[in-house]
Amino acid sequence: MGVLLMVKSFGAVVVLGGVFALAGCGGAVDAAPEQELNAQLASTEQQVTNGVTNAACAQSLTLRSSPGGATIGTMYTNWNVGVSKFYVQSSSGGWSYGYSYSLGLWGYAMSYYLTTNYYERGTPGQSGYSFACTRSDSSGFGEG
Repeated sequence: MGVLLMVKSFGAVVVLGGVFALAGCGGAVDAAPEQELNAQLASTEQQVTNGVTNAACAQSLTLRSSPGGATIGTMYTNWNVGVSKFYVQSSSGGWSYGYSYSLGLWGYAMSYYLTTNYYERGTPGQSGYSFACTRSDSSGFGEG
């Protein structure tokens, strides 16, 4: 998710510095999209638990040098490698800073894809292995 910025004097919506939509010069900007974005950011931070290991609840999750910054690596969760785990030190603005156990690196990951609601059974890559995780919006990911 990009950071949504409303530019009132030009009536434009800007996503990470690129123009997303142009409403016309001098037009009034509706406050509803900004309120909706703030609610989404607040809800993503509620599902992440700081100070504990969370699961990367997605097939792949990019680890970045800063929120929206350069890619450091990619954490994978699948039948072959298991659940990618991420220790969350802190969260803010839809991003969590922490340690990726699968990559052995510190960095930022999108909070929406992190959750403590996960399980795994067996050994990754071997018969009988299964895993599942559920994000706060009740969407999930898993095999087995």
